[in-house]
Amino acid sequence: MKILVFGGAGFIGHHLVNKLQQTHDVCVYDNFSIFGVKHEIQKQKIISARTKNWINVDTVNGSVVENSLIQHTLHKFEPDVIVNLAAYPRVSLSEKYPVLSAEGMIQGLINTMNYPVKKYVHVSSSNVYGNYQNDADESSVCAPINLYGSLKLSQEHLIKSHAKNKGFSYNILRPICVFGNNDIGDRLVPKFIKHAINNEEIFYSQDTTTDITYIDDMVQALQLAIESKIQNETFNVSSEHTLTLKQLAELIIDHYNSKSKIIPVSREKYFPNRGSLEISKIKSLLNYERKYDLSKALDNLDPTSIH
Repeated sequence: MKILVFGGAGFIGHHLVNKLQQTHDVCVYDNFSIFGVKHEIQKQKIISARTKNWINVDTVNGSVVENSLIQHTLHKFEPDVIVNLAAYPRVSLSEKYPVLSAEGMIQGLINTMNYPVKKYVHVSSSNVYGNYQNDADESSVCAPINLYGSLKLSQEHLIKSHAKNKGFSYNILRPICVFGNNDIGDRLVPKFIKHAINNEEIFYSQDTTTDITYIDDMVQALQLAIESKIQNETFNVSSEHTLTLKQLAELIIDHYNSKSKIIPVSREKYFPNRGSLEISKIKSLLNYERKYDLSKALDNLDPTSIH
């Protein structure tokens, strides 16, 4: 198949492209900007690390708000499947840059949907649920408490509306706390890892729980969503294991034999308190099989790849 990946040079995107290129023709559309990283040399280092394994991958350097370039790319490449990973990648950045975040995630999404592909695969977020307890499933009430989650939920509504009106086939994934190699060091798990390796203090939000998703499991879920005949479904992706942020920090400290001290702080009001997502649907419909818990993920991760 011919697969066009919007945001293919991002954290999740480049891992997906590394996998898809083995059996598909892949085109990456990305602005090759690392959100939150200001130093140009550091940006280029991250981009080089993410793209070094690409072989015969077409690339287009552009923003998802550049509709004319998107339409040119779509008609030139003629994809069978579109994967949309383009977004401000962190809750805090959406809060800091609300207008840019909304423009990219709403106008950008609309720009990517105006082509008759066989399937459109979109990556949403567990943030659409807001605060929730363990075992939230895809039918649970969505009540986002931050801009990022609200925009992700709006994207889902737009995709479903377009599907209903245009005969558009889609699959939507809702992952939680994805991490792995070539990640950015200011996100939750990478941040804890960097501090632990350097024996620095780890600040964690007290009375806060989460779940995690290792990048290889996320890529597996995406590949199944792309290649399966199943369509017009929404799927959670998680490790099925709730842990407090204190426990997360302690496990990481223990794994790296760190001397870091952990210090409780108050949770930012726009960060939800999340439990474990229920993933029986993706298991039954896509034959997804989670392979990584936190311990195995840390064994597999190269901490020096975290930027």
